[in-house]
Amino acid sequence: MELRHLRYFTEAAHELHFARAAANLKVTQPALSRQIAALEKELGVELFSRSNKWKIELTPVGEVFLAEAEKILEDAQRAANLARSAGTGGYGKLSIGAISSTIGNPAFSAALHEMRMRYPKLVMEVVDATSSGLPEQVRQHTLDIAFLRSLSDLPADDTLIYEHLWNDRLAAAMPAGHPLTRRKTFPVSSLAGESFILVPERTSGAMRQYLAQFFHTKGGFSPHADFEIYNTYTALRMVAAGLGVTVVAESYIGTFARQIAYRYFSDASPEVPLLAIRAADNRSRTADIFLDILKNKSRKLSHPGSKSISRIAN
Repeated sequence: MELRHLRYFTEAAHELHFARAAANLKVTQPALSRQIAALEKELGVELFSRSNKWKIELTPVGEVFLAEAEKILEDAQRAANLARSAGTGGYGKLSIGAISSTIGNPAFSAALHEMRMRYPKLVMEVVDATSSGLPEQVRQHTLDIAFLRSLSDLPADDTLIYEHLWNDRLAAAMPAGHPLTRRKTFPVSSLAGESFILVPERTSGAMRQYLAQFFHTKGGFSPHADFEIYNTYTALRMVAAGLGVTVVAESYIGTFARQIAYRYFSDASPEVPLLAIRAADNRSRTADIFLDILKNKSRKLSHPGSKSISRIAN
């Protein structure tokens, strides 16, 4: 039994006339009659009562079969529509993993918004995680795509592929009343002796190592971490409470603006890369679309904090 047999049957059942049904289906009447007869033979029942050459009626068995056949055809059409929609990224679920600084990036939020507008039936899951935990989730297909900072966080095999998206400029964050906010220039060495709030090395090793090298090379000191917090928003809350200073991606500039002052360094411009990673055997069309939108939004919203930092710093 094929779907075309069910389509022929339901059309004939609605018209109760083989010739009209054949015309609607754009087949010959003898061809339609043969298909209906083949269906009846396969089922071992009579679906139609043929009172004359043209006029037909459904048998009681035919009435029961009609209801079920229509359900099958509706389900088949729904499945086809879902498959087409999924093929264009419009249906199903997209699981995205990201470090918190990516989630806070305006381009990321704008990309999520556009995906929601384009594909209202698409469910998007956003997982806030550390760099160290993302690769394995991507490899296991728990996540369709993830965003992290360094290649050193990736395994040395071919199970994952990556793409460098852009570099995020870093800025110092300190309590609004901190004496350093009154300085006209802000060299890296200004932070020597300060209490730092930094990401733990065990969860964000690449970022921690980069900061250690940056402060040693450009400022001549090693930052002392009084607190280790993997979530940047939590770190900024602690800065706002006067517990120390930290360094964040410029997309955070303006967060807790009344309690925190942000400054770019006057003698260095530290940047950290943002990478998108995918499983080599998971080529989700939906993830492709999201990544394209994200890159387009980033180009339009490049350096989102650069205009506001002078106002916050002064």
